[in-house]
Parts: sequence; structure tokens; C-alpha cells
Amino acid sequence: MGKIKRWSGSEWYDARIRRWSGAEWYDARVNMWNGSSWVDISAQKITKTWNCTYTQTYREAGTRRTDYRADKICQGRYVYEPWGIMRSLIGFDNGSIRNELQGAKIERVELFMHNEHWYYYAGGTLYVGYHNHANEPDIFSHSAYGVKSQKFYGRGGSQWVTLPNALAEGIRDGYYKGVSIFANSGDGEYYGIFSGMWDGDNAPKLRITYSK
Repeated sequence: MGKIKRWSGSEWYDARIRRWSGAEWYDARVNMWNGSSWVDISAQKITKTWNCTYTQTYREAGTRRTDYRADKICQGRYVYEPWGIMRSLIGFDNGSIRNELQGAKIERVELFMHNEHWYYYAGGTLYVGYHNHANEPDIFSHSAYGVKSQKFYGRGGSQWVTLPNALAEGIRDGYYKGVSIFANSGDGEYYGIFSGMWDGDNAPKLRITYSK
């Protein structure tokens, strides 16, 4: 939401400031001195949400799970191979996000996750990283491990997990495309199952707040 408003006769709305270049109109920036620095008061703050485009769980060996939980998001140890310490990838429409965020300042990044099961009734801890796969690869790999850990209390809860702005900046700039879910530990605290892309409103979502 910008700080420059216009009255419609019934309500205030954000005013769009335009400038003529001699050949075309373009969006102009308006800055205000706050006593210590110049602040862009023409920037509009926008929040958009993207649904995931794929979810895929991988075995400890790095290969895909192909059973009934292939499209769920599994983290942690389930006995040993053929499962072992599982890890997962979540993809988003990085092209759409990248186009939307061109020239934007990232304000906040949030990941929606719905838990279906934890090893302990008391809950567990989710570990989130970044990856650069437009489509699910045959072998698990990611670009950044454990940039955020988030505690979930009890089984079956949902949370919007706040992530570093670096994820959206990386998608905008072309070197990230989604998130990894991976805790490299056999401790029961990290064994959890989360809803995947086919689970309707419980599927993962990425919400980004930005100004431009």
C-alpha cells in the first residue's frame, strides 16, 4: 500500500504517479525525507500467493519414492532403506514469480505447510532449505540446507512459516525455484509427514509481500 492517496468520492485509494518522458508515460518515484534518509512513498506494497506445482519425496539414497506417499512431503527417518532419512522438494511457478517480482523489494516470505503426522504426539521440527529445480528431479539435490527451522506443536496443525527474504530474491534473480524439506537426523523429533500438491487447501503455498 502506497502513501500517496486519491479520494474517489467514497474512499481513498492508492494513486499511481506517472511522468511523461517525451515519448511515453512511465511510473514515477516520489521520495520523502524522514529526517535521516529519503523514503520512496510511491511504492505500493503487494501480497501474492502461489500454489505449488509439484511435491516429491525422496529416499535416503536420493531416489524418488514411488509408493502412495510419493507426492507427500516426508521428512526424517522411517526405519532404514528403502526409506531411511527422507527428504522432499516443493516446486512453484518460478516464471510467474520471477516476472511478478522484477524490480521489487521483498518485504516478507511465508510458506504454508499442513502437518499430517509427527513421530511424537507433541509435534516436531520442520527444516526448510532452497532448491533450483523447475521440475522434480530423479535424484534429490538442493542449493541451501536448513535456512529455517520451525517447531510444530501436536499433530495435524497448519502454519505459515516465515522464511528469509533470500528465497524470493533468489527466485526473482533466477537461482532458486522452490524449497527443500530435509533434516539430516534420525531423531524422532524430525520425522513428519506433510500434505502434498494433491491435498487441496492443505497443499503447500508460497506467499510473498513486496513493494514496487
